Amino acid sequence: MKTRDVIMKTETLLLIFVFLLFCFPSTPTAVATIRLSFPVDTVMGGYASYYSYECADKPMANGKVFDPEERTCASWFYKFGTVLVVESLDTGRATEVVVTDRGPNKRLVRDGRIIDLSKRAFEDICALKKGLTRVKVTVKSASETASL
Repeated sequence: MKTRDVIMKTETLLLIFVFLLFCFPSTPTAVATIRLSFPVDTVMGGYASYYSYECADKPMANGKVFDPEERTCASWFYKFGTVLVVESLDTGRATEVVVTDRGPNKRLVRDGRIIDLSKRAFEDICALKKGLTRVKVTVKSASETASL
C-alpha cells in the first residue's frame, strides 16, 4: 500500500510540473537580463590583461575610437565613464583608468579575468611581457550619466 501511495504522489507531482511547464514556458523575452551596478566604495579582485594595437583606431562600445596610449579599460561590471583605481597585487603598483569599453570576453570572465586595460595602463602596473596580472579594482568615482 505504501509503495502505491508514493507512486501516486510522484505521478501527481509530475503532472503538476508538466502543467506548469506548458502554462508558463520560458522564452527569451521572459528571461530578465541582470545588469550589474556597484556602490562607489566597491572593491573587486581578479585578473587583468591588456589590449593593444590590434584594436587601435577601432570603435569601442562607448562609440569613441580606441587609443592604446590612453589610460582606459574594458569592463562588464561598471558604467561607462567610471574612474577606477587598478592595483597589481603582483607588483604593488597602481593606475587610474576610465571605463570606455566592454570586455573581457565572457569566457575569460568566468575564468577570473575582470578587466582589460589599455596598453599604457597595463604598463603602469606591470611589464607587458607578463600579459596577465592579479589586480584589485576600486571605484574612485562613479559615472552618473551612462548606464550599462
